Formats: sequence, C-alpha cells, structure tokens
Amino acid sequence: MSKNHYKVAGARLNDANNLTSKILSIVKRDSNPKDLGFFSSSTTLSNKITVASSVDGVGTKSRIFKYFGDYSNLGHDIVNHCVNDILPSGAKPLIFLDYLAFSSVNEVDILRVVEGIAEACKYVGCSLVGGETAQMTDIYESGDLEIVGFMMGLIEEKKRPKLNTIRSGDLVVGIPSNGLHTNGYTLVRKIFNIEKNQDVLNSLVPGTRFSLGEMLTSPHKSYFHLLWDSLEHIKSIAHITGGGIPGNAGRSIPDDFKVVVNTKAWEIPNLFRFIKDFGKVTETEMYNVFNMGLGMLVIIDCSKKDLILDLNDEMKVVGHIEKRMPREAKVVLKGTEDENSG
Repeated sequence: MSKNHYKVAGARLNDANNLTSKILSIVKRDSNPKDLGFFSSSTTLSNKITVASSVDGVGTKSRIFKYFGDYSNLGHDIVNHCVNDILPSGAKPLIFLDYLAFSSVNEVDILRVVEGIAEACKYVGCSLVGGETAQMTDIYESGDLEIVGFMMGLIEEKKRPKLNTIRSGDLVVGIPSNGLHTNGYTLVRKIFNIEKNQDVLNSLVPGTRFSLGEMLTSPHKSYFHLLWDSLEHIKSIAHITGGGIPGNAGRSIPDDFKVVVNTKAWEIPNLFRFIKDFGKVTETEMYNVFNMGLGMLVIIDCSKKDLILDLNDEMKVVGHIEKRMPREAKVVLKGTEDENSG
C-alpha cells in the first residue's frame, strides 16, 4: 500500500473535514444551535431545560460482523458512541432512536442489533423510543448493514464543561479504550484484506490471547458511569473517535490553548502495534486514524489529579495544557515522528 493508506482505502480525512466545516457554516447561518463543533450540540427548550443531541453511525465496522462476532455488539457500539458524544456537554442520556438500512440481512442478525441497542440504553437509563428500518436492495450489497443512532440527553448545569476555567498547566488524563471502538475499520479491512481472507480474523493478535476478530468486534466502551458523578470536577472532555487524538483533543479547549500529549505516557495496545506493523502504516497516520488506546481525554486542574485518577486504575496523566500562539497547532503529540499534529 502507499504512504497514505487511509486515502488508498477510500477514506479521505481532509476532504471529510472540509465538508464538515462547510456544513457547519450553513447550519450556523440558518439556525442557532449551541456548541456546534463540540461533540454534541445543545438547545435550550426553556429557562430550566437544555438538551444535548448527537447522531452517529458505526461505519464499516458492521462489515466485520458478516464474518465474525455477535451482532448485538453493534447495538452497544452505536448507543455507547452517542453516550460518549453527549457526556462532554454534561448531558444524561434521555432518549435514543436508531436507523438500520440494508439490502438483505438475516432477520436474526437485525434482531440481535436491536437487542444490543436496548441493552445499552437500559445500562445508561435511556429510553429507546423509536427507529426506522429501510431495505434498499439497489443501494447496499448483500449482507451490508448501515447502523445510525440519534441520542438526546438532559444537560445538568453543574456538570457542563468549564471551558472558561482552562489554564496553562492543567492536566490531561487519558482513559483506556476497548480497541478501535467504531473508527478506522475501512483502513483495517484493507490492510488485512478481510473481504477476501476471512481466516485472518481467527489469527491471534501478537502479545495477546485474543484473535483479531475478537478484538475488532469488541464494543465501543461507554464512559458514562465512570465519569458522571465526577463531572463537576472536570473542566472538559474529548471523545477520541474519527481523526484520533489530533482530530478531537483540540475540540475540547478554547482556541487560545493547545493540548500537549506525551505519547510515551501510556502503553500502546498490541492491537494497534499489529495493525501498524502488518500494514506498514506510518506512526503519524496511526495517530490520525485510530484512538491508539485512549477512548477519552479529560482536562482537570492539578488539584483534582488524585480524585480523578482514583476512579480507575488504568487512567493516566498523558499530557497538559499550554498557551497557544497564532497559527500553532491545537494538539501536539510529543514523542512521535511528527510532533506538530493538528
């Protein structure tokens, strides 16, 4: 494969980011939602009620399940992704709706997805209030499944992000991910040629007791119960999804600051090392595509360090906040081949 593996695989991050910027300009022109560009947008319904909303999909991860895994995990994927998108706004999940589109998929598999959605909603106290299924034989290939979810949550004022309190010297705490979550699957499918070589999914990932298929079908982790009771002590949160740390960490801070991440502060999981080595992917591209083992970054005051780290033994301080000069990158990855990241 060429130097830019993701582009060859059919995914162009720069094109997608440019399109998103143009869409945001239209939305800002014709309506007045708050927090656009954050991980969810918020709308005030009355003097006392503000809601956060998010919509997302599982992308091409669903294609792995044609050959390996329990379809119910995809239900957990889409709910947990949305939960993690509204959590940085200080929102508690309220309602969820799903959209499932396919050409021809086994009915049992569809029902397993919905069961997973229902289970994940129940886990965070969210009501599954509706959905849509669409069979489009001339759009999707046989076995393809498009899974999209919409979530709305109720924002609690004391749990809102405190962006105006962010200062140089604040700490950045990393929370481990559960594999790829729901991003980077287009690249992974191409690297391992999964469509033509499904047997590779049964191969053990070096340094682990798990197969590639098991690790690729692990569900997106929900951070709601871990963080909800401590949001008052957290200044901001970044959900690390598509675009990796460079594409998401900067969304959680004001423009006059930057996030400095020390990539040597945590152990990169073996799955990501396997992908990098097998596909001969550059370190820069790995960080621009994958979460690299961190599903969320939490920004806190130094005085809250022990309180937050005590929430989970695997959480680590992975960086800090610095003042940003004009034209400087908002995210700097120390210890990589390209430290000026994004």
